[in-house]
Amino acid sequence: MKKLSLLVMLFVSITAVFAQKGKVSAAASYLQANDFETAKSSIDAALVHEKSIAWPKTYMVAANVYTALQKAGKDTLGLRKAVDFYYKAIELDKKGDEKGKGINKYEKELKIELTFFKPELINAGVEAFNAEKYGNALFSFENAALIDELDMFKSANAPADTVIIYHTALAAYNFKNWNKAAIYFDKAIDLNYGGGDAILLLNYVYEQLNDTVNIERNLKRGFMMYPEDNRIITNLIQYYLDNKKNDAALEYLNTAIEKDPKNASLFYARGVLYETSNKDKSIENYEASLVVDPSFFNSLYNIGVIYFNKGVEQQKVANEMTTSKKYDAAMVVANDYWKKSLPYMERAHEVKPTDSAVLETLKGLYYRFEDMAKYNVVKAKIEAL
Repeated sequence: MKKLSLLVMLFVSITAVFAQKGKVSAAASYLQANDFETAKSSIDAALVHEKSIAWPKTYMVAANVYTALQKAGKDTLGLRKAVDFYYKAIELDKKGDEKGKGINKYEKELKIELTFFKPELINAGVEAFNAEKYGNALFSFENAALIDELDMFKSANAPADTVIIYHTALAAYNFKNWNKAAIYFDKAIDLNYGGGDAILLLNYVYEQLNDTVNIERNLKRGFMMYPEDNRIITNLIQYYLDNKKNDAALEYLNTAIEKDPKNASLFYARGVLYETSNKDKSIENYEASLVVDPSFFNSLYNIGVIYFNKGVEQQKVANEMTTSKKYDAAMVVANDYWKKSLPYMERAHEVKPTDSAVLETLKGLYYRFEDMAKYNVVKAKIEAL
């Protein structure tokens, strides 16, 4: 009698297990028939029952059901839930059953399912990105990228999906998740994807993070990878200038000018670099930039300012003279500097007619030279601003 009772109990137990697993199979069948509500009801019941809650297949079917629910517009978080279900299935499959048997029993099946699931994530990511829902796009792209990093795919030596990695970075960038943007742009660049754009976008990300160490590292790497991209060398030089690393800036400027001697901006940058140490070399480089581009405003203006300031300094020298003869001689030198400044300021005014700094300087120069007609014209322009 006792044997019969034990057999009955065992039968009931096995029946209960298969009943719950049957709900998983039923959910899959309802899903194939596009009966989403019944499929959801069946799989939801299996997800909470003790007899099926530790079965990897339960979560694999749940992932399929909730993916379908989102595609059908019945659950806006369906894909997010599906991601969690797949990771749970992987976790359980690695453990095996309660006796430690059946480890990785479903790995091949999971690999096939994830291969088909990845495009679902990518499509959702593209749709979200185009709708400017960058947080959703980031979730979808990042999880598509993370699928490739699972052990089951790593063992197959599959190449990294550079397009998805880059778009994960773009989604993070637009979502202003600077930390993730940094991670994925860095990965894309390491994989030689994104070109100079990736370098510059990552540079901006590091600026938001105030990460000066990686700003320099990234720009130097970019210069080595894309030496012809003048945007990178310009940013690198500006970084060195901003951080008072003049020797490093000069080294890169000289290299850049050798590679691109027709780039007026590079000569201008070298002129700025020399301003604090050697005004003559500074002017020499500004002039070189004007040979390349005669209407390069910044060089015209800076040369005009240098000569104007030299005139002001010489006027101070004149004011310290003890005799009128010495004073007049010193003022001749001052006027010579102002005369040199004038044509550059006039040319700068032609390039940017409404620049107030240029107009104010011209007003002062015309007043010094007693050219009241031009003085009045400039004064009127200033008043009209």
